[in-house]
Amino acid sequence: MPRTDGETGKPAAATPATTRAGNSPELRRVLANIRVLVAIVAATEAVSLSAATRPSMMLAVLGYAAWAGWLCWIELNGNRPIRSMLTSWVDAIWILLFAWLAGTQSSLYTLLLLFPVLFAALSFGFVPGLVISLFAAAGAGAELLARDINLGKLSPEIILQPLSILILGPLVAGLARAGVQMNEQISVADRLLGAADPRLGVKRVAETLLRAVSRHFSADLGLLLIWLPGSDARLFRCDRNGRFVELDGELRSALIDALVRLPADVVSVHHHAHVLGRFPLRYTSGFDLVSKTPTNAARTAVQDLAEALDAHSMIAIPICRRGPHPCRLVLESGHRRYRSHDADLLAGIMDQLAPVLENAGLLERLADEAMATERARIGRDLHDNAIQPYLGLKYGIEALARKADTDNPLRTDILALQEVALDELHTLRELVSGMRNGASGGDDALCPALQRQAKRFTELFGIDVTVQCEGNLSIRRKLAAAIFPMVSEALTNIRRHTPAQRAEILVRADGHDYVVEVRNPHDIDSPPEPFVPRSVVERADSVSGCVVVDIRHDGTTALMISIPKST
Repeated sequence: MPRTDGETGKPAAATPATTRAGNSPELRRVLANIRVLVAIVAATEAVSLSAATRPSMMLAVLGYAAWAGWLCWIELNGNRPIRSMLTSWVDAIWILLFAWLAGTQSSLYTLLLLFPVLFAALSFGFVPGLVISLFAAAGAGAELLARDINLGKLSPEIILQPLSILILGPLVAGLARAGVQMNEQISVADRLLGAADPRLGVKRVAETLLRAVSRHFSADLGLLLIWLPGSDARLFRCDRNGRFVELDGELRSALIDALVRLPADVVSVHHHAHVLGRFPLRYTSGFDLVSKTPTNAARTAVQDLAEALDAHSMIAIPICRRGPHPCRLVLESGHRRYRSHDADLLAGIMDQLAPVLENAGLLERLADEAMATERARIGRDLHDNAIQPYLGLKYGIEALARKADTDNPLRTDILALQEVALDELHTLRELVSGMRNGASGGDDALCPALQRQAKRFTELFGIDVTVQCEGNLSIRRKLAAAIFPMVSEALTNIRRHTPAQRAEILVRADGHDYVVEVRNPHDIDSPPEPFVPRSVVERADSVSGCVVVDIRHDGTTALMISIPKST
């Protein structure tokens, strides 16, 4: 089941959100200022050295101060900041030079080597920080060994100082990475909490979260399964170009079956590559969300899902785990290799955002229940206040029809009026029945209603209106009630603003949308000016739909209304 959306699109470019937190302007400015402080500390220590060592030491310190000042000026100025790993190597080499020039008179310069480790870990991650710490420890040990050999003695400093860097360096790098990840997790979650409003409904919240998370983690494909208590499972997809859609049909069923097999408390990372371009290599790891201990409980299910998605690198995490069916978030990328720290970061972000999804589902369910109750109340009122008077009107017209003889010139009009009253009474009964039952599921109410509307429109205004419905359209009453007035408005516009004597209404299902097309002929030699039917557009916007007016060269004006099936 390979990807179908975005396969031909270009990979999303790395944005500031997708790069490491070390590239944030605030953190780079802090690190630049720390470099200046390191130069000041080095200069203060150089003053306390012997007169013989002080001149060369001060020259080296001034050189580093110029380097640190230049980097600080670039960061504060904000023009083309330097983001190269070489800056940390240059820092380490400068401080090793300080230690060499200072000789045995000061061990402070050796401890200053922890700062390049901190710079590298904060800016580029744990592994670069670890590499810098190993380089610093080796350089410090080599300097002390060379100095003691020149003096003809060996001191404990040869082991103690490099060993301290070797121990403290990875610790500093690990703490820096943990701090950056926590800061990134909080900042991303705060930004999404501000953008995701539960009052907008599950779909809008899912769209906001899935697009933002997919962009932040450079994902080519994002899947979000939301299965909240009291509602059906809903599956959303976002591709690398930001196209968001709610899946349905066989694809939805197959993916949901694969997703629900994933363990409810395990975060998994899967990677698929080819060694030497030929030999396949699959790697799957995971950890328990509660205990953070490694586990392979999800290996089989994750590999099946990765095969279904044709995934190269994938993260799968459970969210909203308090319900009977945990929701799932899956990110897949063909150009970025996800690692355990990416999964840990994503799990932390979604753990803070899970209440937003739960609240959106609760508000949506409460709104549906309130709507069903109100519909039932309105239905009862309509039955008492509308249907009963219509029944009286119907009986009166029938009595009038019996009094009119066959040769009465008004008999034809009376019978036509009787038929209109019967149709209206039938429509009202259908409406009231649906409202009193609180029905909101799919049925075929739209097409019969449009056909009755077309018939009445033809009888009243003499414009021949035909209705064509393609296939089995199971449209929910709520959506049908939103479409019907749009079509009525379109027919009214044809009557008021065109000389057309016929019109066509076509209703079809097109992918993930319902499409209603209202056509009328126009004069080929003098086509109408481009226009926007504002009332129809406003109604379509209220149900997340869109309206397009197509003035065709074959003499047809087509008003096309597209409304998502999931609305």
